[in-house]
Amino acid sequence: MSSMDFSLKSRQLRTAMAAAALLAAGGTAQAATVSKSAEYTCPFPLINEQPIVAEITTELPETVEVGETVGPFQVEATTLINEDSRTGLTLVGSTTLEGTAQAKQTIITPAGSEPLNVSLTIPETDIPQTTGSFEVPASGQAPEVSFDDADVGSNNTIELGNLTLDITARTADGSIAPDPIGEFVADCTLNADQDPLLHTFEVVPGGPTEDPADIAVTPEAVDFERTQNGLTAEQTVTVANEGDLSLGINNVTLSGPDADRFMQSSDCTSVAGGQSCTVTVTYFAEGDATHNATLTIDSTDADESSVEVPLSGESFTEKVPMISVDPTEVDFGTVTVGQTQQQDLTVENTGEAVLNVTSVSVDGDTSLSLVNNGCVNVNAGATCPVTVAYAPTTEGTNTADLTIESNADGNPVLTVPLTGEGGTGSTVDFLLDVEGQSMIEANGGTLPLNGTIDAVLNLSTRMYEADLTLEKTSGTFRIIRFFSHLKAQADVAFEQVGKTTGSLIDGTLTSKSKAYVEVPKVRVSLFGFGLPIGGGDECRTAEPVTINLESPEGETFKPLEGGNLTGTYELPPLENCGALTDIINQLMAGPGNTIDLSLTPQL
Repeated sequence: MSSMDFSLKSRQLRTAMAAAALLAAGGTAQAATVSKSAEYTCPFPLINEQPIVAEITTELPETVEVGETVGPFQVEATTLINEDSRTGLTLVGSTTLEGTAQAKQTIITPAGSEPLNVSLTIPETDIPQTTGSFEVPASGQAPEVSFDDADVGSNNTIELGNLTLDITARTADGSIAPDPIGEFVADCTLNADQDPLLHTFEVVPGGPTEDPADIAVTPEAVDFERTQNGLTAEQTVTVANEGDLSLGINNVTLSGPDADRFMQSSDCTSVAGGQSCTVTVTYFAEGDATHNATLTIDSTDADESSVEVPLSGESFTEKVPMISVDPTEVDFGTVTVGQTQQQDLTVENTGEAVLNVTSVSVDGDTSLSLVNNGCVNVNAGATCPVTVAYAPTTEGTNTADLTIESNADGNPVLTVPLTGEGGTGSTVDFLLDVEGQSMIEANGGTLPLNGTIDAVLNLSTRMYEADLTLEKTSGTFRIIRFFSHLKAQADVAFEQVGKTTGSLIDGTLTSKSKAYVEVPKVRVSLFGFGLPIGGGDECRTAEPVTINLESPEGETFKPLEGGNLTGTYELPPLENCGALTDIINQLMAGPGNTIDLSLTPQL
């Protein structure tokens, strides 16, 4: 990211903080971890608006002083791209993407608010060719900055804004993918139902060069959990000095109702600035009981001279099984009707005796079900798998409970809520020109074919429906029976029955169409004249023709580029074609007819 030159140092601070807001790893000593998930809506070519999720984790200062230098900040961003967007990219043969991102934030200080843009580079990233969402990284850098008295205040904030993606998608040979996916700019909007606040920080006036002693104790509480009678357990407590001046440790003591069940030892006397010491606490388990005490640390910290750390432990004489499950609830999110999604859960025996699982079941909406139960007898500390599935049949919310019954101590019936939302997938419209021919087996002649197909493809199911329109055509055939020395010419029209349906999976297009074949006129050439021998307004096949087509083996069909289709079909007998209907059927009807089509995008 290029440096930004502002006349006010306070503006420099805003630049750095805005960059950090895009997943920066900060360079300040006094920093706090900030985590946030931001949801955006992005208008992508072909598939319209799609959701993306940016995961934000960064180190940002909670307090900074006037005159202090902050940074530089390295910016690392990860964006989750959903399955429909991945499918839209692969429809034109894209295998990688790259580009830049411009993120907009607002920095609010006592000096006012100011919008800022932060530039990130998106490296070449592989687009998975298998189903599922995928992550796209981005990186950049903001310069080190300082700030002045104009920014002093305790409620300075960083708020997320919109995002602009400038993407180039490439095919396997490195060339830019076809329009409109090859190169596009998406102005993504931060979803309005979110709190845009990322971080609050304080700017304080410049202070002394050395901070006073400042005690920090971790962990804030010590739990020894379950310990068998007669055994001991040991944990350590870290005492740190986060100030500059030396911290004196005056006393470390134990108190409370069960202080005699604990013992402490330490090397803590004087702790220099930025250093630490340790207190070792030992728990002596006895009987079947819960024991509690308090570890107290007295120091020279002027603001917090005494710190108390609660201690607890559970002693037991009989080993028992205990149960836990991860995750504790399952939300499948939105799943397209007709599709199935599975979720694995891990059941763990956190006790000391064998866990006997007697029943695993799913009760509730039948679209949620148990797929696999690998839990019977689970040893102490071991795990076993359980798999549930969601297969919505209608749109709407579905709920159920996964119930695990066992001999677990204190929790013999464990329930895991299951939920999912049945929905429809995103769709893409394609309008293609159709050109080709059909060979009629009965007479060896061909019919040229021209028309259009208007298709709507569901990106989730890979299924489509289409309106197929074929223009009126005509063909010349040799009559090989009765009038073998003559040539016949037939006019042919098509009346579609219902929708053309099919699928586009892994580059292979299949289709199924039904249509009545109409023959308004059949004539023979005799002495240079066209002699009608049949046809008419009601001359057509007795039943609709069913034509099944598929991409030729080894060829890939791409909706934005087109492709080829081939197939065979049987032409049913014609009826209502006049006195010579039987002869016309000999000329036209029968099996073994072939069709070859080329589909190209309509300009």
